[in-house]
Amino acid sequence: MRILFATDAVDKVSTQLNAPNFARLNEMEGVQIDFYNRNYADYDVVLFMGYDARVAEARAAKPSLKIGVIDLRFMDIEDARGADFAIANGVEVTDWLSIYFENIFVYPIYPHINAPVKIHRQNKPLIIGYHGNKLHLLSTQPHITSALEALADQHPIELWAVYDIHNLGKIPHDLCDPGKVKIRYFQWQADVYEKIIAQTDIGIVPNLISLKNDRQVKRLARPYSDLIPSNPHADYLLRFKKTTNAGRIYVFSQLGIPVVAGMSPSAAQAIKHGESGYLALGAAGWYAGLKKLADSPTLRAEMGTALYADFQNTVSPSVLNHRLVEFIRRLPPTSAQPSAFLQALQQADDSRVQPSNHFGSIKVGVRHIFNRFNAGAN
Repeated sequence: MRILFATDAVDKVSTQLNAPNFARLNEMEGVQIDFYNRNYADYDVVLFMGYDARVAEARAAKPSLKIGVIDLRFMDIEDARGADFAIANGVEVTDWLSIYFENIFVYPIYPHINAPVKIHRQNKPLIIGYHGNKLHLLSTQPHITSALEALADQHPIELWAVYDIHNLGKIPHDLCDPGKVKIRYFQWQADVYEKIIAQTDIGIVPNLISLKNDRQVKRLARPYSDLIPSNPHADYLLRFKKTTNAGRIYVFSQLGIPVVAGMSPSAAQAIKHGESGYLALGAAGWYAGLKKLADSPTLRAEMGTALYADFQNTVSPSVLNHRLVEFIRRLPPTSAQPSAFLQALQQADDSRVQPSNHFGSIKVGVRHIFNRFNAGAN
């Protein structure tokens, strides 16, 4: 099987993260992958990055090509039409992509970490590690930050936060009480995982977006929860981006560092709660998971080892690449037209001018509730 990984956007972050893992397809017998050319007719499979998917051009060069599109976003969907399959980075975006593709392969996006597995000790202070974007760092307030402040009453801790400070700007206020939790900010760069994150003891992966007025939204959404006793703590609303994925968890996985993460679908796939880390939503859940790990370097080592083993056995490049090749080999012939059901969904989805302001492809009557009460959450 000859495969071409095609994009002109070689320097984009998603290309830089994906290309090294796909390059390891060359380790498989009978498989060859080349990069960054347009000689489509010389290949059996072409993989395009979503932001420059030249599907029509490739199909014209060789109609029998199997064409896949990686990390596709809404604004690029037109160029991807006619592809045989999509490669998604998580189960969340897979649900939306199902409007446009019948064949979807989940291939998480994460960097390769070239550092040894963490040896856990009773360190003082304990270093809590974060890496990701500014939005998720800001969303640590109030639940995660209050949990960290409570933990600081039991253990001396620091929060080390990595994000793109140069392009996104500094955090405009103290996330935690500076008298309790010292926060150090680090500029993201390619080697930051080996230099900074590898030194941390516990990882946090916030992946849910806070509702601006949780109680009010629950009150207005009450028709969906009448069967639940009138208790605000019994009704959970989880808000996450459709591009939510477990990639940030897999950085800690490769280092053997246990994680407490928000309870998104991908996080629940990557972490076995109570075995390789913890899932949490409210402040009490975050505190409980963090405290258990902070109290015991032995538990951190056990859970870190389990998280590392799960990564190697389920989503390491070698495992994913073997599954991908099998997936491609089993693809059915290209369908000329989607079903009438999918065509109707596509028309509805295409009519949305600003998809990021909505919740994936959910089109229900309560959308105005979230727009009204969460205008300041994005």
